[in-house]
Amino acid sequence: MWAWDEDEAEQVRAILVAAHCSVCPATGRKAEPRVLDLDIGVTALEGLRALEAAGYAFRWHTSQHVLNRESTLAGIPVADALLPVADD
Repeated sequence: MWAWDEDEAEQVRAILVAAHCSVCPATGRKAEPRVLDLDIGVTALEGLRALEAAGYAFRWHTSQHVLNRESTLAGIPVADALLPVADD
């Protein structure tokens, strides 16, 4: 999960921890302080629901190929499912 900045990443982390969701700093080639890793499956869905209840909205990352984007993710709306992939 990508937050806008490090401060928001800390707010997101606090919401997820309060909801008893597994969250940790991201690892891998695109890891940076504003990126958080959620667990997978039901655990990740619970985290997304907790964030949605806190007023967060979701959109696909620009690197997500347009053919793999859907308007919902396990019932949670994702705003820009049909936008084209940005050229990097």
